[in-house]
Amino acid sequence: MRRTRIQDYKKITEAKDLDQVVNDKRKDKRASKRKMVRRDRRYQNTLLKHLSNNYDNDNV
Repeated sequence: MRRTRIQDYKKITEAKDLDQVVNDKRKDKRASKRKMVRRDRRYQNTLLKHLSNNYDNDNV
């Protein structure tokens, strides 16, 4: 299992793909479920930011 990478934004074609792409390899080691959810949300936001910034560059 590998962690989510910024380059993984290229794998997102639909909104439902976001949950499949985000992968926290330490989810079982987090102190609480709340921290796991927060970390996943940050991964999702980072990927969405890169997707929106590079959308025009990729579709040219």
